[in-house]
Parts: sequence; C-alpha cells; structure tokens
Amino acid sequence: MADEKAPTDWAADVKRYVPDADDRVIAKIVSYCGIALRTRDASMVSFTDTTETDRVRENFCKKKLALEDADDVIDAAIAKVGERMSDTNYRKRVTVYYLLAEQFGKLELFGGAGTASAGSVAGAAAVATAAAATVVPIAPLAAATPATPATPAPVAATEVAAAAPAVQASATALPPGTRGVYTLRSTAPAGIPGGSGGGFMGLAAVMFGGAAAVMIFAAIAGSYIGGTFDAEAPPPAAPAAPAVPAEPAAAAIPDGAGIVSEVVEGRPKVSVFFDVGKNEIAPEFAAAVAPIKAWLDAHPADRVQLSGFTDPTGNAAANAELAKRRAQAVAAALTEQGVAADRMDLVKPADSSDEAVDLAGARRVEITVTPG
Repeated sequence: MADEKAPTDWAADVKRYVPDADDRVIAKIVSYCGIALRTRDASMVSFTDTTETDRVRENFCKKKLALEDADDVIDAAIAKVGERMSDTNYRKRVTVYYLLAEQFGKLELFGGAGTASAGSVAGAAAVATAAAATVVPIAPLAAATPATPATPAPVAATEVAAAAPAVQASATALPPGTRGVYTLRSTAPAGIPGGSGGGFMGLAAVMFGGAAAVMIFAAIAGSYIGGTFDAEAPPPAAPAAPAVPAEPAAAAIPDGAGIVSEVVEGRPKVSVFFDVGKNEIAPEFAAAVAPIKAWLDAHPADRVQLSGFTDPTGNAAANAELAKRRAQAVAAALTEQGVAADRMDLVKPADSSDEAVDLAGARRVEITVTPG
C-alpha cells in the first residue's frame, strides 16, 4: 500500500466539474472522509473495483445520504459520476461524494442549499408570471404628446391678420448639452394687451401665447426628465465571497502504534493507532490528550466519545472484539489523565472496518468531543 500523502486542494478538483461548488459543503465532506484522505490510495475511488463502489453505495449513499433507492438506481448514479469524471484516472473521493450529493439533492446535509423540487420551481415561475402581468409600462415623459390647446372662437380675417405678429416665441441658440429658457417677446400693436392697445384681439393673442408657452415648457421638461430618469442605474457591485479557511495539513499516519492530534471544526480530536492485533497505547498519549482534558475542564457539559476501528482483513467478529478492547484501553488511559469515566461514551461505529483503504490507518480509536 502506498504511503504517499493525498493532495489537499479538494475544492479545486470539485470545481473542475461544478464551477460554483459550495466551499462549505466541500469542507464538510473533507471532514466526513477524515482518515480516508490521509493516503493517496485511500483518497481515490476506483470505479472498476466493485468492492469499492459497493462501499460507496452502502456507507456514503445509504448511511450518510440516507438514500432509500434500490441498489441498481444508486449504482447507476455512481456509474454516472464515474463517466462524468472519465477525463482523469485520479477520481478523488471528495469530488465523487460532492457529485453524488448534488445528483441526489442532498447538499443540505453538508450545509449547502437544497435542490428545489419541481413543484417549488413551478410555483416560483407562476409567481414571477403573475408579478410580470401586474406591471403597467410607463411611457417616457420625453415621448409624451402635449395636450392640444383649446381653439379660441373664430375672429374676423382682418383681426387675425392684425394680431398675427402680436406674440412671437424666441429662443437663444445654446451649445449642445446646456439648458436654456425660452422667452416670449411681445410685438403687439397699440390696442392689444401687452402692447400699447387693448381689445378682443389682445385677449386672443394672450391665449395663443399662453398655449405656446405651455407646449414649449412641456417639451423642455419632458426632454430633461426623460434624459435624467430613463437611463438605467448601474447594477450594484456583487458582494465579495467570504474567505473559506484552508484545511490544516493532514498529519502523517504512523506505520504502527502512534498518536495523531488535530483540530476539527474548532474542537480537539485525537486518533490513537495500534500495531496489528494489539491494544497497547503509544507513550506520547498523555501529551496528545492534554487539549481534550483542557477542553472538558472549560466546558463542563461536553462529553468525550470513543470509537474503535480495525482493518477489514481477518475474522469480522474477532476484529469487532479487538476494536472494543482498544476503545476500553483508551478509556482507561483517559481516566489516568483525569477525565471522569462518567463523561465518556464508547460508541460502536456503524462499520468498524471503515472506508479507509490503508490498513494502518484503519487500526485506530478516535477520541472526539461532543456537545453536552
């Protein structure tokens, strides 16, 4: 079995197939895989090995994802993931698990957004359609047609001819991009209001001049408002994605008896490894479990959980008994370090011969802290 460490840039590999993959989900899957990622062979999934694909179906799909589908349905999904990753011979376990969780709509189990059902998608589409139907389009003010002024009572041709030059709209030409004010200049003859005279024609001239002023003002205001408000506002800047803390470098698995300490999701964790068929604990145990003792002292309600594993070779019943003896040995050693026995839970794993392909990595007892 190769001892080469597996690469740790799991997120980059997942995003080869899912560019917008959720970094939080990837980190949770890495934590779930745990010891299986410590060596290169264990961190890969062989789709040509039915023992390996059966393990993925039973341990990950059925136990972790809680799938109740028939075996052939799950096997078909696993094969589909294998085809999706056919561009490489190195099908990393984290990527395989992410694609399976995505395929079955189970990303929420790892803190991701759940896949919307067909009903919820249809409902959202209906709401969007209804909302669109209630929108009333508003024409730009610049395009609005000004109201036609009321036509004054007809007057004699001679009077109209006399009043024609009465009021003229004049405007000063302005450079492009500037706004000016149109003014009315009275040239009414004597006898017309606004000039030097008065009478009916003066009233008619004032009415025509007022209508012209209203039309000019409406055109100027509409153009200005339309130019000000018709332009679309620039879209808001997208918020920066939160930084995802990098996973700590994986510690090397000892070849026989040894201790590995790490921090998982902010809590101390210790893995105690054993020689083949033995349950003697390595001498560095006391120093390694000091952080766990300190945590329990600071959090009186929390507890410590012990789970024993063995490699998948040999007699299954004998291996289960050996895993139990190893867990009991670790419990006794913790008691010697001041951890109360009534704060320990010996928890038998669902499969004491877990997914770790590396045999040395499978012969261990895991010590984890659980909330009280």
